[in-house]
Amino acid sequence: MYSADIFQNVPLAEELRQKARYLRILNLDNTTFTLGKKIQDADNPSCQPHMHAGPPMSLTVNDGIKRVLGTVPIGPDGSVSFEAPPNTALHFQILDDQHRALHTMRSFTNLMPGEVRGCVGCHEQHSRTPAVALGTLAAYAGSPAQITPYPWGPERSLGYERDIQPLLDQSCGACHQGEGEGREKLDLTLRPGGFGVFSEPYVTLTLGPGAGLHGSFPARRTERGIAGAIIAQQAPWRPEDYTTVPPLSTLSYRSQLVEIAGSGKHHDVKMDPQDLLKLIVWVDTLAPYRGEREVREMADPDPTHPLFQKSDYPPSDITVECVYSESPYRPRMRTAPLVNRSYRQDEFPTMESSLPRDAQGNIVPPVEFLPDGRRIERPWPPQVLRSAAISLPSQ
Repeated sequence: MYSADIFQNVPLAEELRQKARYLRILNLDNTTFTLGKKIQDADNPSCQPHMHAGPPMSLTVNDGIKRVLGTVPIGPDGSVSFEAPPNTALHFQILDDQHRALHTMRSFTNLMPGEVRGCVGCHEQHSRTPAVALGTLAAYAGSPAQITPYPWGPERSLGYERDIQPLLDQSCGACHQGEGEGREKLDLTLRPGGFGVFSEPYVTLTLGPGAGLHGSFPARRTERGIAGAIIAQQAPWRPEDYTTVPPLSTLSYRSQLVEIAGSGKHHDVKMDPQDLLKLIVWVDTLAPYRGEREVREMADPDPTHPLFQKSDYPPSDITVECVYSESPYRPRMRTAPLVNRSYRQDEFPTMESSLPRDAQGNIVPPVEFLPDGRRIERPWPPQVLRSAAISLPSQ
């Protein structure tokens, strides 16, 4: 993947050029998991908001599992050239020297194996071509760059209670929890909130104090929480919600939470650099509440449970009365399949025949997590391996 000048066609291009140092590469997994209903989870079937998902991953947007693959340097002329994994949904963010997002892509691209693909700057115009010959660019002085992963690795997806709340407990708890003087102004104690499974202080950090609901989504309001994440889905809808967000206007670059945690100006609080980096990435990935681990810890919908006797979701039709027990595309959580584009999906006669199984033929989860948080992937078919994955024996 390459670009002659990522600042071409971008508003505030010269200011961005002075600040930008890295390009962040992110991946959004194919979402194969579902409860088959628009609910927060099986224990909270009537709670709102469900974000038209089942289960919802965030209060900011109807989202999937996000991973940060890492970063590559931006040349002094704005050029980039790097190797990226094929068959993977990718999007990019321009970062400053502190890895704060200055500008974000709001769509996706991908590459096929062996493909070389370029773009004409962020949010290019279809009728323009690069103004500089590729051979003169700084990023082409050697081989394409290799993506440098963050310390927690490219396989990890962040979750609020698992990854972010402990950082706040450690760095901010003395004043904003327990008997701390700052608790009255901002209570950072983990506790139930008024949004079902979405706890406090997550709700206040993302949406701001006094946030409400409009049906199944957060209600529209002008202010946001101090995290500074983009609230991509609010109700009622407006066409401008789907326009390009101006650079230097939001996310971690403008996050009050990131500024407080990292500057040392707020009562001398200065978060550990690696912890601050994780907080920055959490804000820039739109403040996910659940990650893959939280999804994989949910049981598959049980067709014998009253909640899962019927669903309004496709493919329920005249031939399939119950998607939970009869459909070839049964709703799954713990055993939801991984999409592996390195083999043809039509090599399998049915959807379920592509799922990993143990020696007795029982369907088993394709992903498990060790107590230390490491992600373990069970390849299927067995001869298909993904990089950075550890294979598990059949149980």
